[in-house]
Amino acid sequence: MHNQDLKTELKHTLKSFMTTVESKNKSEAATQLKTVFKKLDKAAKRNIMHKKTADRRKSKFSRLALAIK
Repeated sequence: MHNQDLKTELKHTLKSFMTTVESKNKSEAATQLKTVFKKLDKAAKRNIMHKKTADRRKSKFSRLALAIK
């Protein structure tokens, strides 16, 4: 059950980050990006997802955050 909690928490964090990106709030997105990175790293560390999958998603989300004008 612990892994399921981490997966759910990760999904909520990602959804919150995506809504912030869609609203084009750059400062909020930058602070949430740090949280997203922490959650993805923890998921990779605990074998909830593969390390390269986490790295790929981190790259994707950082590009989204940088694209906000």
